[in-house]
Amino acid sequence: MNLVFIESNTTGTGMLALERARELGFQPVLATAEPARYAGLDATGVRIVLCDTNDTALLPGLLESTLDRIAGVTTTSEFYVVTAARVAAALGLPGNPPDAVAICRDKGLMRRTLAADRLPSPAFALVTADRDLEAQIAEALALIELPCVVKPVDDTGSFSVGLCSTSAEVLAHCRAIVSTTTNVRGQATARTALIEGYLNGPEFSLEMISSSGTHHCVGITAKRVTPPPYFVERGHVFPAPLPETTAATLTGAARRALTAVGITHGVTHLEMKLIHGMGYVVEINARPAGGMIPEVIALSCGFDLVAAHLRAATGLPPPPPPTRFIPAGIAFLLASQELRPLPGATLREVTGVSQAEAVPGVAAVTITAAAGAPVRPPTCSYDRLGYVIASGSGYAELAEALDTALGHLEPALISAASPIGDR
Repeated sequence: MNLVFIESNTTGTGMLALERARELGFQPVLATAEPARYAGLDATGVRIVLCDTNDTALLPGLLESTLDRIAGVTTTSEFYVVTAARVAAALGLPGNPPDAVAICRDKGLMRRTLAADRLPSPAFALVTADRDLEAQIAEALALIELPCVVKPVDDTGSFSVGLCSTSAEVLAHCRAIVSTTTNVRGQATARTALIEGYLNGPEFSLEMISSSGTHHCVGITAKRVTPPPYFVERGHVFPAPLPETTAATLTGAARRALTAVGITHGVTHLEMKLIHGMGYVVEINARPAGGMIPEVIALSCGFDLVAAHLRAATGLPPPPPPTRFIPAGIAFLLASQELRPLPGATLREVTGVSQAEAVPGVAAVTITAAAGAPVRPPTCSYDRLGYVIASGSGYAELAEALDTALGHLEPALISAASPIGDR
């Protein structure tokens, strides 16, 4: 039977999910408008259906007329979770209610829903393109203290998310967001900015599986992010080293949030912060985690989050939750802040890969940026250059493996001013 993906992540879990579909006994089918976007498709044995994946109304009929038996419709791309939910519902296939997925996809709608259900929430306001921008921001900042976070309601990967310390910064950031009419996948944006109070506390993600409206926690990931004004994830550790009471607080808030938005089925990824002993939801993603978190979890406890996602999409029962863990984690290779004097720098190569691979405990070293790619201090996840995944018998051993391996990786750069190259 065919398992249809409405687009996919172009790296990481995207290609992995296509391979997992085949391992589960399904024929992976990628419905895409641009096959060239995906490297490595031939190795997955995927069948391509070339179509306009932004035309939700036509997709169900097109898939039915093109494919015989369809076991499920899904995606690993945040940009297409609502489309996949709507197509699955139209074809009578397993999935979450499309309205619930739409709430998760729109950070402003999610914030309103959680606040209405009395979950811990920061002060927030929405700024839209159809009203006077300065007046909206003045109204918002009368209720929200500076510094505050400003973000688009409908993007991903920390793209265009920033901490603003002045009203002028808020205005400039909101203006950029509401002026953006399409995203990287050619979809029309909401042209809406979310302004919310800054939740200054440790960050976690909860990897959840829901079945018939009951929500189970696979585990909690501790996250490290770059300093403000941007919040780029620079590393993850799983399972998070937390007291049982703290883990229970976060898990309880996650379950309440999923119920509030209407999620009933499948894998979700919730980003949360711990503030004054309470769990605050930052966002809910109706899909598996990105950032190579599924690979880290598999290394820690053998649980396959991507396979669990595909099982849910095809109506198979969820796998049993893991019970035994070892510390595992990932550290991302980022350009340093020292690159600010080198505008226009591009990557020549990354050296030290073999030395990093030889570090005890290291399971994978991957360079994701190609030669010639722009290199700059990170403002979103697209600016990461590569990563190291490792495990350890304890958290100290894990941290040493990640830090030692990452220390071996050295980006060699070519600056715009010096074609010979700078290191």
